[in-house]
Amino acid sequence: MRNPKILVLDRGDALVQQVRGVTDGIRPRPEVASCTRVGSVGDVLTEEGPFDVLVAGPSLGTRAGLARLEVIHDELPAMSLLLAFNRRPEARLREIVRAGAIDLLQLPIDDEMLLESMQRAIELSRQQQVAAPASAAGAANSGIGRVFTTSSATGGCGKTFYATNLAYFLTHYTGKRTCIVDLDLQFGEVSTALRLRPRFTIFDALQRDEEDDSALADHIEEYMVRHDTGIYLLPAPKDPSEADRISPPDVTRIIEAIRTKFDYVIVDTPAALTEIVLAAFDLSDELFTLATLDLPSVRNMGVFLNTLDKLKIPSEHVQLILNKAEKDVGIDIEQITKLFPQGFMSVLPYAREVSKSINVGMPVMAFNPNAEVSRRIGAGLRSYLPEDVRERIPEVSTNSHNRFLGRLFRRSAVATNSNA
Repeated sequence: MRNPKILVLDRGDALVQQVRGVTDGIRPRPEVASCTRVGSVGDVLTEEGPFDVLVAGPSLGTRAGLARLEVIHDELPAMSLLLAFNRRPEARLREIVRAGAIDLLQLPIDDEMLLESMQRAIELSRQQQVAAPASAAGAANSGIGRVFTTSSATGGCGKTFYATNLAYFLTHYTGKRTCIVDLDLQFGEVSTALRLRPRFTIFDALQRDEEDDSALADHIEEYMVRHDTGIYLLPAPKDPSEADRISPPDVTRIIEAIRTKFDYVIVDTPAALTEIVLAAFDLSDELFTLATLDLPSVRNMGVFLNTLDKLKIPSEHVQLILNKAEKDVGIDIEQITKLFPQGFMSVLPYAREVSKSINVGMPVMAFNPNAEVSRRIGAGLRSYLPEDVRERIPEVSTNSHNRFLGRLFRRSAVATNSNA
């Protein structure tokens, strides 16, 4: 019999350290793995599983976290789930039960109690595997689309502009199905930017009185609208007051449902770090964070990134975009790029083509593919394409990138000196 395997899912590392400590008393000794990001758990289950026990930490005690655990439990019912919390989970008992938790661990917990709970969980998992052998852990991530989310700490940075072009880019170059979810629930603008008149919205989709989430997935496209470029959109509510009736678990349900039907899900978020937005972050494979060429936006990006770090969102999954870069704004672009050592994936120039494209309801990459801004978006996103398709996108060399920044920098310096 193989050694038991335990996965600890939590943003911090204190819980996994304690679990590793107490498992010394279990024979055969379990293997303990950790995952600090809910959005990556499917990959961990696929690549490192199957697991006998999943220990979900305090950061999963939200309604959004429990909804995610419910999805995992439905896919891997033979895996025992332990839910650890600092304070009572912000959810109803029914939601905890549906998540499949066999035990609740009040933290801090002494080692002896944790050891007993781990032993019971391992034994129960073994019994379930004998009764009904678990499917391969790959089921947790098979046929599931990738989730890309656009974000920023400041409004007006171009999240919607980038989301629509990202969706067009993926659809155009891969031929795969792509859907945008407008998660700016009060003042979403994706439908306006694409000149669409949707009949239904995300709110309408959630009004379906269905207990089975598979039914939501089967009918989700009925609430979408399709753009001429092939992009699908699930719009934000028409009435801002409806936003208050959409919860983080609702967002999780929607994204999970769409992932089963689409190859790519692009989530456009508001400039806020609400539970709604964090629910989307937890499910995201990549997070694109935008700022513009002004000091408040740049400062807020720094604060935003520090917050993401505290939330244990790996920096390698966060891509920075500097948008609307232009000359004569009195700011040192080279200094800004030095403030962020991870670097900017793309530096996009201010371009009138963008305004024109929005006014006709087209992503700028479709409206004017040869424009400088279009070419720079494509160069930044090139690595997200299959290797056999990447050659169709010209690379922007480091020298070319530096020349572009240099032109802006020199012009800004000249303008500053002339005004001195």
